[in-house]
Amino acid sequence: MTLTRTSAEARREEFVAAAITVMARDGLDRATTRRIADEAGAASGIFHYVFRDKTELLTAVIGAVTEQVEQVLRNAVDPRKGLAVAIRDAVQVFWQHVLSDDGLQLMQYELVIYCRRTPGLEWLADWQYARYIAAATEVLGAAAEHDTAPSAISMDQLVRFLVAAVDGLVLQYTVHHDARQSHNDVSNVITAAIALTGLGAPTLS
Repeated sequence: MTLTRTSAEARREEFVAAAITVMARDGLDRATTRRIADEAGAASGIFHYVFRDKTELLTAVIGAVTEQVEQVLRNAVDPRKGLAVAIRDAVQVFWQHVLSDDGLQLMQYELVIYCRRTPGLEWLADWQYARYIAAATEVLGAAAEHDTAPSAISMDQLVRFLVAAVDGLVLQYTVHHDARQSHNDVSNVITAAIALTGLGAPTLS
């Protein structure tokens, strides 16, 4: 079978979307190429025409998932309102993204663990978190430029605190599914992060 470049790229996107669906729904261990092909509505043999192997697919999946997170953060924040508001809005909107599909969050943890435990794939886990850090740094850094006073904490330290804190909250939520408790925890993380900056709490808007 021969695929044109256009059709191959389209098929690749279909397989990536199907892989994310299967991994989020069934788990990484059950995400066989056959199941992914079935989800994509394609013959399993087509997989090998658009991906060299499953590692290339996992790379594309991680890229797509982190790109989605990046877009969520960019859409959440109006940098003109300053850093404190940006922290609040970014965390709150991202948390709604988490609540919309916790299977997607579990999948990302599974991918990290799989990559860290698979010789030769450790870099994928590093790349995944580096992109999260870069996206948050870009969004919050742009907001900080609109403040008249500098933050009391460096942007690097602030972003790493937020990523670590939210990461922990996501893992807890996938276990207890207590939305009320998570709402309180999210509010505490926002309060703590803004306190670290030394900036005043944002007004409600």
